[in-house]
Amino acid sequence: MTDPKPSTWLSNRERGTILGIRAAFRLATLFGRPATKPVIACIAMWYRLFDRRSTRASKQWLERATGKPAGFWAVYRHLRTFAQVTLDKVFLLTGRTKSLVFTRDGNHLLAAQRASGRGALLLGAHLGSYEAMRAGGDDDDLRINILGYFANSRMINSLLSELNPQQAAQVIDISADPVGVMARAQGCLERGEFLASLADRTGLNDRSAEAMFFGAPARFSTGPFLLASIMKCPVYLVFGIYKAPNRYELHCEHFADRIDVPRRDREGALRAWVQKYAARVEEMARL
Repeated sequence: MTDPKPSTWLSNRERGTILGIRAAFRLATLFGRPATKPVIACIAMWYRLFDRRSTRASKQWLERATGKPAGFWAVYRHLRTFAQVTLDKVFLLTGRTKSLVFTRDGNHLLAAQRASGRGALLLGAHLGSYEAMRAGGDDDDLRINILGYFANSRMINSLLSELNPQQAAQVIDISADPVGVMARAQGCLERGEFLASLADRTGLNDRSAEAMFFGAPARFSTGPFLLASIMKCPVYLVFGIYKAPNRYELHCEHFADRIDVPRRDREGALRAWVQKYAARVEEMARL
């Protein structure tokens, strides 16, 4: 792959204006989560009625995941859930979580890893809320550094940085100097910190492998798996699943003590790791 094509997520600019985004965030900050519910409902309905691209994507996904036709209200609930999880970032980043309930499964694994003095890679997906996982990490005194590409979401990320400058400092932009990124990542692991990455979409480069996902072939990034193999660090899967009206289920599970990618069959090894990851993401998505 050369430069990202116009149809990829990398070239899709943020929807809405900076004024509208700031207004929603300020409303949430001033009046709290309950007061934003009517706003969330209106935003979701607007997208359901007028945004064909969003509604088409939602409908296709729901039908693939459930095996049933997705009607008007199913798509609306899907969009409303996405809007709610997005706005919940305000409360998660500012520590105003009294209106939220968290359940945890597997957090003892990260506590044990931290106690070992060596960091690890946390792999997630665009499923649920990564901010909920970071909030859980703060509660357990875990330093989590996010590896990601942020050029196409500058408006929201600038606002999130204002809300929590400390967490903004724990972001590693992978579009920066590759040598610098690797050095910073290595330093985090040596200090016993965690690296977190989402491995379920491609577009930055040609490092990807095909896996079966919901009964069809799909491409996944191999970058995080290559990083883990280079760093020789353990890998855990983490998910923060939202359950209406106010609950986040934080899930962590062991994925690998070490990602081994032998030179003699590098591509085959990467495909096997990607398939293992894709299978678990599918299982979580079906929930």
